[in-house]
Amino acid sequence: MFGQANQEQQPIEQDVKPVVQPASLVSNETAEQWLFKLKRALTKLHFDAGVISTKANKTESFKWLHGVINGEEVESIAPLIGGGITTIRKGKTVSFIEANKQVYSVEARSIRNFIPPVFYHDIDVLADSYQFVLVSKNQIGGRPAQLIRIESRDNTTFNYWVWVDGESGLPLRLEFVDQSGEVVERMLMTHLSVYTEPTADMIKISELDLPEPVLIGIASNKDTNDWLMGWLPKGFELIKSDRHHVSISREVSDYYLYSDGLVEFSVYIQRPLESFKSPIVLQDGATSFVMINANGFDVTVVGAIPAETAYKVATNIKRK
Repeated sequence: MFGQANQEQQPIEQDVKPVVQPASLVSNETAEQWLFKLKRALTKLHFDAGVISTKANKTESFKWLHGVINGEEVESIAPLIGGGITTIRKGKTVSFIEANKQVYSVEARSIRNFIPPVFYHDIDVLADSYQFVLVSKNQIGGRPAQLIRIESRDNTTFNYWVWVDGESGLPLRLEFVDQSGEVVERMLMTHLSVYTEPTADMIKISELDLPEPVLIGIASNKDTNDWLMGWLPKGFELIKSDRHHVSISREVSDYYLYSDGLVEFSVYIQRPLESFKSPIVLQDGATSFVMINANGFDVTVVGAIPAETAYKVATNIKRK
């Protein structure tokens, strides 16, 4: 979609390869200080990266571009192979571009393809639900990388591991890890170039004329206050709720979105479908899908939480 970077812009760092070698160096800085470095790098640096995302048996590769033009962040994530959706961010507007479809925008302060939104803001919101563990440094592609483990305090969510580049502060590797230590989803940088000034591609993003964010329609103005969430994992709070149509069945559903700052999950409650055989439990990388029939209604929970946690949420929903 965009041309090659301006050849006059010389990269500071480049060619990060997915090779890990052990090292015994230990940082004198705290895990929180490293995560603050990560936040600054994600929001302040001009960089161009190649990224591989792996979950289950599916691997996707992307080009990730970020810069700051006249004080406003610009960012894009585009698939390197095949079609797919290119995501563009200018400030707080995120737009989605797909062949033969109309471009549309939503309001958001980050693109959620790889990096949890909390890394762009205040990591302290996770302190009650997670502990930050500083681990000895590794070498990734010959570069020093500090591993930070963000570990669930009550084992109801996945652990999250992030390797922070010791030079730029950018994330070289990110993993969702279950309680048995198995990696369920991974993001890995394959190359990285950091620039002192915006490149031509970054400037082109800033000049794009993107549509204004759209408002998502709601099927009913009735408040979704009929349901009691009998159990939620630690730290999760209600972000929003509404009543709208579910795209697959076109049924009207009560919808709830919960987040602990690091991950989110959604809850859908609707009248029972005749063809549905309860329960359905699916796992795709870190994303769980659980659908059960409870108290005469179909309850669906989907999000980046273990299937056991999603099932417990679903089975503890009751009418008020």
